[in-house]
Amino acid sequence: MKKTAIIILFFIVGCLLQHISHELLHVFVGKKMGLTLNKIQWFTFHGGTKVFFDDEEQILELDKDIPKEWIYTNLAGIIGTTILAYLFCAVYFWLDIGYLKLFLWELGMIFLLTDSSYALVCSFGNCGDLFLVNKNLKSKSTLRCLSVLLFVFNCFVAYIIWNRY
Repeated sequence: MKKTAIIILFFIVGCLLQHISHELLHVFVGKKMGLTLNKIQWFTFHGGTKVFFDDEEQILELDKDIPKEWIYTNLAGIIGTTILAYLFCAVYFWLDIGYLKLFLWELGMIFLLTDSSYALVCSFGNCGDLFLVNKNLKSKSTLRCLSVLLFVFNCFVAYIIWNRY
């Protein structure tokens, strides 16, 4: 019973960390790119979070030639959490059996699968963090292929880790 409670607690903490780090990566990269942050709405009634930057409405109305600052900011969440996932997985392999290894195992799984799934949905659905990227591309198939490859690769890494714990 104790182990089950710890696994559930680690899962909840891992999901919160993934969500918060994804959004903070948008904020960090957006500020580094010179965008002005208006506000962040955390955990709305839809269950999501929205980061608002100045001039966002005007950028969303553009049909093409999206400024690179906005492209980088949009991609920051998915790319950043994927890099974090690989770091968690690398550290996981160095640790001896214990609660920290279990926590990193769960973090690795959550970070690997959440945003790669999100990228897959966004690339085919023309929504979310890849909306502006899709608007800027002449061919949608490149982004779709990349998102499928990312998802398949992350599933492969998750499979390897799943069989190692």
